[in-house]
Amino acid sequence: MALSEKQVGLLGAVCAYLVWGFLPIYWKLFGQVRGWEVIAHRVVWSLIVLICILIVFGKANKVLPSLRYLAKEKFKAVCLTLAAAFAGFNWWINVYAVNSNQVVELGIGMFLTPLISVFLGVVFYREKLSFLKWLSIFLAFVGMLIMVFQLGRIPWIAIGVSSTWAIYGAFKKKITIDPWISNAFEAALMLPLAVSYIYFLNHIGAGHFFSGNPKEDLTWVLLSTGIVTTVPMVAFSYAALHLQLNVLAFCMYINPILTMFVGLFIFGEPFNTSQLLPLSFIWTSIAIFLFAETRQRN
Repeated sequence: MALSEKQVGLLGAVCAYLVWGFLPIYWKLFGQVRGWEVIAHRVVWSLIVLICILIVFGKANKVLPSLRYLAKEKFKAVCLTLAAAFAGFNWWINVYAVNSNQVVELGIGMFLTPLISVFLGVVFYREKLSFLKWLSIFLAFVGMLIMVFQLGRIPWIAIGVSSTWAIYGAFKKKITIDPWISNAFEAALMLPLAVSYIYFLNHIGAGHFFSGNPKEDLTWVLLSTGIVTTVPMVAFSYAALHLQLNVLAFCMYINPILTMFVGLFIFGEPFNTSQLLPLSFIWTSIAIFLFAETRQRN
């Protein structure tokens, strides 16, 4: 049975967030490697994987037409460039949070992303929300306010990971070219900086790619960043293209829930039970939103 565009988008969102939710386990393999070194390799190898995918699936012939299209549509070209920049910063924050043992904080901060995404959808895309959806957003916002009050501050990791990804999703919705190609273009835009940084680290003997030191060499792990990056990013691109931002935003809750699970039960990070109160508001908001979405379909 052929899937509708909305079903394809929903499937893409769920797949992407499932992978990202468990991704801290993968980032832990890098130990104390500089976050930007990981991101630089992530850019290089993901581009190579994407090029192979474009060739295998017969999409390479769409690259030049897409470039011509972006050359004419200057605004969308700017959106693509900004999306690449925000994606890079978001990746770095995720790696830094894992390697500095702040995975729980990272997961909590991710709960902010849907709120920002919904706000961007209403303001910039004029998306309409039902009363129940507004209620769900309000409850999630209250939960986040309680969480911030309990922490006594808004950690920069929480602000950074939520805002960069919400803005990335908003920019991606403006880019109507093939998601595989748009992700390849994003990586290509970041490639000069990535290659330059890798060369610099290897030149000063601080790199971990073919370092010559068996204890510090992470060549194969760094190579694997291509696959780990490409699969969920392309799935997310389909989701951003075919789903309203408010639906995409609430699918995102899969990510922080799984990330917190990893931080608490796999990495053994501390968690204050008083934080269950704000989380109960957020989980209630998710239930209400899903109910509203189901009723709207029927």
